[in-house]
Amino acid sequence: MTLPVEKQVGFVKWFKEIAGPNLGKFGAVKHELYKVEGEEIVGRQTKETDRFIERVYFEDNFDIPSYFAGVKANLKARRLSRMYEEEFRAKDIELRVLVEAI
Repeated sequence: MTLPVEKQVGFVKWFKEIAGPNLGKFGAVKHELYKVEGEEIVGRQTKETDRFIERVYFEDNFDIPSYFAGVKANLKARRLSRMYEEEFRAKDIELRVLVEAI
């Protein structure tokens, strides 16, 4: 997701103190937040400005659709999930589900 510069500090604080812990109650093992490096360090590096990556970890046998259904069904969690776009103006949100390859 991409966040406006003026919203980034508040978003990181909100994610650490509120969103991550509360959304974690729906079955996630761990939530992490990263900011993509905007300076070129090595060739062929994809540079992105103001881009953040949220990683959510689940047990291997966890039913991921139930996580999203649980968040949607819970009023407090649904409000938290809407804050990404409404409060912090996140855009270009992409969702990828990764499975272990080896």
